[in-house]
Amino acid sequence: MVPPRAMTPAFSRTAALVAATACAPAWASSSPLTLAAWFSSGATLALAAALLICWLVLHERVVPRSAWQPFAVTAAVVTPAVGFMAGRWPLLALCLSLAALAWGLLMVHRLSSRMQHLLEERDRARAAATQARKDSERDALTGALNRATWRQRLEQLANDGSAMQPPRPLSVLFFDIDLFKLINDSLGHGVGDDCLRAVSACVAAELRGGDVLGRMGGEEFAVALPGARRIHAIAVAERIRVAVQGHCRIVGEEVVELTVSIGAAEYLSADESLDALVDRADRAMYNAKDSGRNMVVADAAVPAVP
Repeated sequence: MVPPRAMTPAFSRTAALVAATACAPAWASSSPLTLAAWFSSGATLALAAALLICWLVLHERVVPRSAWQPFAVTAAVVTPAVGFMAGRWPLLALCLSLAALAWGLLMVHRLSSRMQHLLEERDRARAAATQARKDSERDALTGALNRATWRQRLEQLANDGSAMQPPRPLSVLFFDIDLFKLINDSLGHGVGDDCLRAVSACVAAELRGGDVLGRMGGEEFAVALPGARRIHAIAVAERIRVAVQGHCRIVGEEVVELTVSIGAAEYLSADESLDALVDRADRAMYNAKDSGRNMVVADAAVPAVP
């Protein structure tokens, strides 16, 4: 017979094992099929909750309510059903929960496809709107800003410059292609259009990033020069004149030897209207044409020294 003292360690280990088994959670003794059924059932319920949240946030932009509502109801029914069948028929419970999970994954796929389609439609609409806005701002022939848009940019530059301390200078250049009517009449409008494009591209290459080129109509162009005083505007105008004379001698297959006459004017102050500024630059341009063409003439007025 085993002495009572010798039974104590064995009895203690047995009692501890029984207690641990009694206190262990139910899933610790469950079969793999039961665990898989519980897992897939929980995933199904989570998918239903996620679809519900998506609908509450995005409303009709996602899968319509009539499509996901049956799935949500099914998920709510499947979860307790799986709990009831897992201990008795684990394979059946697993099949039921997997079927519901597959349905949920299909719903998620439909949702993601719908959202991807909406994002693509949004991007296309934004791109079309941006392109339409750019097209409405640009001269179709030369790519320079049209008259109205150039004037808007000039007003913005003037307002922004006047708000600075000290005020930022602003100058305007007006120029047109010398003897352009003769080119049109003798070589045709096709060559004339090529000349306009060539001059516009040549001038744009000589400007800084913040300068604004616009076509005023016909063969007349204008450039807004933020930060430029009269002396700087004269230097830019001379650079443009030399570039056109050097790079626009031949356009297409025709020898045209293009030149431009340029007028420059500096913005005097916020008290001067922009119409007056533009008019001074325009008159300076006509003085350049009357003085022999292919030259730069600047209006003599400059802002008063504070």
